[in-house]
Amino acid sequence: MRSPILFPDILGEKPEAEGIVLALRIPEGLAYFSGHFDEVAIVPGVTQIQWAVHYARQYLALNRIFSHMEVVKFKELLLPGQRLELTLDYQRTGCKLNFCYRSETTEYSSGRIYFHDDSF
Repeated sequence: MRSPILFPDILGEKPEAEGIVLALRIPEGLAYFSGHFDEVAIVPGVTQIQWAVHYARQYLALNRIFSHMEVVKFKELLLPGQRLELTLDYQRTGCKLNFCYRSETTEYSSGRIYFHDDSF
């Protein structure tokens, strides 16, 4: 039995001063498509947030505990097969992670995720 597909394909990565930009492709068989909407398969907003935190932990050594979010906006749908970039910028002094999913022509979603000062 195959494991469910839970993450996008990483096509490339580009480190930046306070973060990273990941080139992604949304897999056709992503597990989160099942039952989200019958008419159109879309990546749920909560999944986009989960991915941002997951990749910040993986690439930026973020080891803090989630606190809260603000200015989270879902502007366009993320669909199977789409290629896009995830920009992650972690500001350690404020324990704040800025994220943005975008392509050359479209911003899909963005927001800020805050973490507690205490590590886990």
